[in-house]
Amino acid sequence: MSLTGDKVGIPEAEEAPVIVVPRWKQPIAGIVGILLTFVLAIAVWYALALAGLGALISLLGGFGLMAVLFAIWFENWPFYKLKKPWKVGLAATILNIIVAFVFVIITTIFSVGYGGMLGISDPLVQQAVGSAIFGALSASCFSFAVLWVAGTMYWPWFDKKQPKRGILVFIVGWIITLVVWLLLFFPYGNPAATLADPLSWVLPQYGLNMGWTQWVIFFALLTLMAFEYWPWNKAGKQPKIGLAAFITCAVLGLVFLVVAGIVGAVVTYPLMLLLGFPDPGLAQATVAIGLWNVAYADWLIIAIIFVSLFFDNWPKGYSQKKNFLIRFLTIVIIGTILFFASYLIAPILGPIYTGNPFYDNLTPFLLMFLWVQLVFAYLWRKWPIYKEM
Repeated sequence: MSLTGDKVGIPEAEEAPVIVVPRWKQPIAGIVGILLTFVLAIAVWYALALAGLGALISLLGGFGLMAVLFAIWFENWPFYKLKKPWKVGLAATILNIIVAFVFVIITTIFSVGYGGMLGISDPLVQQAVGSAIFGALSASCFSFAVLWVAGTMYWPWFDKKQPKRGILVFIVGWIITLVVWLLLFFPYGNPAATLADPLSWVLPQYGLNMGWTQWVIFFALLTLMAFEYWPWNKAGKQPKIGLAAFITCAVLGLVFLVVAGIVGAVVTYPLMLLLGFPDPGLAQATVAIGLWNVAYADWLIIAIIFVSLFFDNWPKGYSQKKNFLIRFLTIVIIGTILFFASYLIAPILGPIYTGNPFYDNLTPFLLMFLWVQLVFAYLWRKWPIYKEM
């Protein structure tokens, strides 16, 4: 089933695709999609904040992303029986939101037990620490689990029909998610956490592992979507392709966690000072470099989704090497512009942001943006920018 290109397939009841096509040629369709996504993301952000759910935005965004992935694994089953893209999108979005809130409720229950295990007596601090730890499920799922499932192309069940294929893939993806979460995040709640300082809720290893997952996502989406499985398709058949992608992207993610940290220290840090932001001191600058690491990876991920799903990997009229080079440079340019521009627009997102890159943590907004972006791209299949053929 094609997810990028001039024609995008949506499965229906008999597994035959409902084809949707862009109303306008590229790059116009992609530009409209970007503008629409920004408007929707900011609208959802304010809607949740005004509804008193501001503290839950990060959790809802993360768990909403997980629910989108589950829908992808099931190919929107059973909603593809509705056939019309907007009907599929509406029904799948409602279920997506319900799943996200269910995970938020589970987080509350988990937080009480986990906080008590750490010796934390304050219920509010228990919820803060527990939310940080349990919320990392979304990073585990969106990185290593997706890398394996997408890299192997649902191997060995790609010939199974839904919902059997979805159930089998879900089981494998969920096992990988839990194993990664237990290895990377579960031990790192901070018993000495204070409610006033969110950075005290988790131990430093948590931040490093979170950065690793984001760079894994970047390399997975870059090669599987923007580079259309290159170079992993040279490994032969499945599961060799998936195994090559999984191992190499995991290693590259770890390497670039270090590389991005060094670049943040020797390039971004002095650049921010040149832009007029006062030096916050070594301790806060170290924290900022860690947050930049994650934020930059996330903006690059957003850029990949724009290039692959909104612009359909346009342009395609050159050689493979030139096509890949154009896409890569476009992704880096878009991601870098969004990274720096995000701090300029941060104050309009509410009082939690000041526009100072040394103190602003954009992760909650980034998760919300990714959630809206993928709901629009996958569940709605970019309707109404795309129309049924």
